[in-house]
Amino acid sequence: MKFVQFEPLFLRHFRTEQWPFTYHNHNHFELMLLSEGHGVHDLNKEESNYQGDTVMFLSPEDSHHFYIEGQTRFRVIKFLPSAVKDGINTSSSDYWDNLLISLARKWNSGKFKTDDITLISKIKAIIDLMIVEWEENKQQVSELHINLLRSVLILMDKYCTEPTVASDTYATSKIERIQNYIHAHIHFPEKLGLKHLSTVFGLSESGLRNFFTTKMEMSISSYINALKIETIKNRIKHTDHSLSSIAIEFGFTDASHFTKFFFRHTGMSPLEFKKGR
Repeated sequence: MKFVQFEPLFLRHFRTEQWPFTYHNHNHFELMLLSEGHGVHDLNKEESNYQGDTVMFLSPEDSHHFYIEGQTRFRVIKFLPSAVKDGINTSSSDYWDNLLISLARKWNSGKFKTDDITLISKIKAIIDLMIVEWEENKQQVSELHINLLRSVLILMDKYCTEPTVASDTYATSKIERIQNYIHAHIHFPEKLGLKHLSTVFGLSESGLRNFFTTKMEMSISSYINALKIETIKNRIKHTDHSLSSIAIEFGFTDASHFTKFFFRHTGMSPLEFKKGR
């Protein structure tokens, strides 16, 4: 099963005696801090024991599950590359793309000093600060979250037993590049048409449709529409912009088209949603 996240960054923290999710992967990176308990982590069908404070870093390609043997506290940061890249779509030579890919590869190959008390303490302090800010900010991402996340990633790279992999060693996967492009251009419908996307990524239209559906377990049009709806909802809830200005911002030619699109995907009008926010 694939869990699809549209928010650039999302935090979750909880204690549990039983992992509440099925065996799955995601479309995002996941930084996890485990505390207090113990059990087994199944990562890509390879099991390893965890106990006490443990840091885990998962890439979108990873599938995993937990078998909890003692109540465990989970602090989880789920994020898309666009979160640390300020939403900018760049090539595979981009610093953050390469750092994320490098960290994921080195984590899975055991290159981290995961028992380093200083590293764990620093990461724990930063993540706890992110959680406090998350709760005080009503579960909304702030600039502080972005900068603290960047700090954790740089810190993890610093404590790795090998230097950062050269920029040309790994390439961002095609599905990640497509997602990055969609997120960077969600306000520009002319850049998200199937014909335009297939040209950008060197695939036929049917090839792009099939590739995206296979990788993401949902159609590319469904992904774009769901991302657009979630982005519009956030704009309505957390800004004082008028509905007409939001419609223009997302490339709708008139209010009627905007209202019909929003109603089709939410079952309510933008005005009804705004009043109930």
